[in-house]
Amino acid sequence: MDTPQYIEEAKRKEKQGLWEEALLEYEKARVLDPENKDILLSLSRIYLFRNKPIQSLEALHEAKHLKEDADYLLQLSSTYMALNRFDDAERILLEALHQHATAPLLNNLGVVSIRLNKRKEAMEYLSRSLELDPNNINTWFNLATFYESQGDIDKTLTILKKARDQQAHPDILERYVQILSRKKLLSEAVKEVNDANLKYPKHPGLQKSKLKILFMDGRYEECMKFIQDLDNENTSDPEMRKEMLEVKEQIYFHQKNYDACLKTLDSLLQLSNNNPVYYLRKAFLFNFQQDYRHALEWLSTLLKTPHLPPQLRSEGILMMKSIEMENWKHFAHSLFTDTTFRDAIMQNPVYALQSRGIMLPEESVAQIIEWIKNPASPKIFGHNDKANIIN
Repeated sequence: MDTPQYIEEAKRKEKQGLWEEALLEYEKARVLDPENKDILLSLSRIYLFRNKPIQSLEALHEAKHLKEDADYLLQLSSTYMALNRFDDAERILLEALHQHATAPLLNNLGVVSIRLNKRKEAMEYLSRSLELDPNNINTWFNLATFYESQGDIDKTLTILKKARDQQAHPDILERYVQILSRKKLLSEAVKEVNDANLKYPKHPGLQKSKLKILFMDGRYEECMKFIQDLDNENTSDPEMRKEMLEVKEQIYFHQKNYDACLKTLDSLLQLSNNNPVYYLRKAFLFNFQQDYRHALEWLSTLLKTPHLPPQLRSEGILMMKSIEMENWKHFAHSLFTDTTFRDAIMQNPVYALQSRGIMLPEESVAQIIEWIKNPASPKIFGHNDKANIIN
C-alpha cells in the first residue's frame, strides 16, 4: 500500500471509532511520508482525543516545518491546553492570530484566557469567535461557562438562549434546561426539555435532564412513566440505567415507599459493583425509620470498604454518632418511664437494651451497669470514639 491508501484506511477506521487501528494506519503512512501535514495533525488529534497529550506533542514535534502553519499552531495550542501549559498555548495562539484570525483560534484563545484569569480578554476573544462563526457550539458553551464562572447566571441563561435560537443543537438544549432548573424556572425547564426530547429522543444528556427536572418539579407520575418508557426501549447504557434507578429511589422515598427504596438501592449496588455511596444511602433509610440495628449494619459495611473516600467515611461516622446520641436519649427516657428497666439491665444488659431498640457502644453498657449499682459515683459514662455500637 502507498501513503494515500494508508491515509484512506486510517480515516475509514477513524469514522468507525476504531482509534487504535486508525493510529496504526497513520503511523504506517508516516513511515512513508514523515513530513505529511495531514498525517501528523491527524495523529496528534487522535492522541489528544485518546487523552494522550504527550504522544500528541511528540507527533507535532515532527512537524517543525509547519511552525508557521495556522492549522499546526491551532493543534499545538490544543495540546498545550491538555497539558495545562496555558502560557505556552497563549503564546502559540497569539502567533497564529497575527497570521489569520479564525473562529476556532479565537475560541481557544478565549478558553486559555479564562484559565489565565484574563476575564476581559476571554470575553472579547469568544465574542469575536462567534462573530466569525455563530454556529460554533463549542464557543457558545465556553462563553456561557465564562459567565457562569463569574456567578452571572442570568447572563449565562441569555447566552444559552441565543445559542438555542441560533442552532438548536442537543448539547446546547441540554445545558439550557440545566441552567433553567438551576434558576428554579422549573415549569419553563419542563416545557423545554419535553420539546427537546421530542426532537432528539435518543440523546442521553437530554433524557437524564428530563428525569431530573420532572423529579425536581414534583411530577413523580410523569417521571415514572418516562422511566417506564426508557425501560421499554431496553436502555443498555449503564450510566443511563443508574440515573433512572437513582431517580426512582428518590421518588419512592418521597412517596414513603421505603421497601421499594431499599429494593432499588439493591439494584444500584448490583449495577455499580457495590458502590459504597449506596451503603450510606441504605443506612440513611434505616436510620430515618429508626431501625438502628440495620442502619448500623450498613454503616459497618460502609466503613469496612477498602479505599473508602474520606467524605464518605466522615458521613458514615457522623451518622453513627447521631444514632448513638438518639439512643442515649431513648435510654434516658426508658430509665425514667419504665420501672422494670433497671432490673432488666442488671439481669441481661444487652437484651434489655436491644429489646427496647436501644443500640449503644459496648463500653457504655459496662458503665451503665456500674452507674446503676452505684448511682452516687461521679463517673459519667461518655462517648468513646473507638467504641463499637452493640449488635
